[in-house]
Order: sequence, then C-alpha cells, then structure tokens
Amino acid sequence: MTPRIFTIVAVSALSLSGIFTPRARAEDAVQNELKALRQRIEQQAQKIEMLSAQVARLSAQLDGRTANAPAPVAAPAPAPAPAAADFTPPSTPPKPANVHIVVKGDSLDKIAKQHNTTAVDLQKINKITDPKKLQIGQQLLLPPAEQKGQ
Repeated sequence: MTPRIFTIVAVSALSLSGIFTPRARAEDAVQNELKALRQRIEQQAQKIEMLSAQVARLSAQLDGRTANAPAPVAAPAPAPAPAAADFTPPSTPPKPANVHIVVKGDSLDKIAKQHNTTAVDLQKINKITDPKKLQIGQQLLLPPAEQKGQ
C-alpha cells in the first residue's frame, strides 16, 4: 500500500470509530456544558435553602415567636395554614393610664375634659407650643391624679 492510500484508510477508520469526528466533539462539549449547568443548579438550590432558612428565622424573630433561634441548616417544611378557629390576633399592650393617644377629631380642650384636667396643663406637660398641631396617633402624657385641674 502506498503511503497516501494508507493515510486515507487510517483517517477513514478513525472517523468511523468516532474518535476525531466533529459530532463527537460537539457531543462532548454539550455533555460538559450540561454537567456545569447541573453543578450551578445544585449550588443555587443550596443557596436558596440557606436563604429560605434565614428568612424563616428572621420572620420568626419579627413575630416574637423566638428570641435567639439558631439558623436552621435546611429549609423548614412548609407548615399547613392555620384554621380560622386557631387564629389569635396579636395582643396589643394596654396603654398606661397616664397617656392619651390622639384620635381623629381630638383637641386639647376635648382631651382635657375627658381626663378632668385643663388644656394648659396638657400643653405644659407635653411641651406643646401650638395646640392646633396635634397628630393622630400622638401620645399625650396626662397629669397625675393629684395635679389634675390645678
């Protein structure tokens, strides 16, 4: 066999075996890319689990359910929604007896009459310069019982 024919036969044989074909190289590249994508998906899933656990822990802290709960390692399983009968609204702490919270329509005179004191006393205690600028939700200190109306 001449060297030229031998080369052609050798290259043809290698092409048929799939070692040096462009298709085999493309398939290898696709497999490598798929492998890399799978790894990235796994990494992202782990990050999502960590973040979900952190969100759950922080939500629990905000809700006052836990004081210093350690971060869980895995994301907690979703809890079933509570039934309507199980729901208890968060209790609001009772306001102190010596505080009045301003509501719509309140004025110093009206508040003073409700609490048996004077508008002047309310202004002094709360350091109010303009009695017309009360804000809804504002907390006004009330004079102690022995000072009312003096």
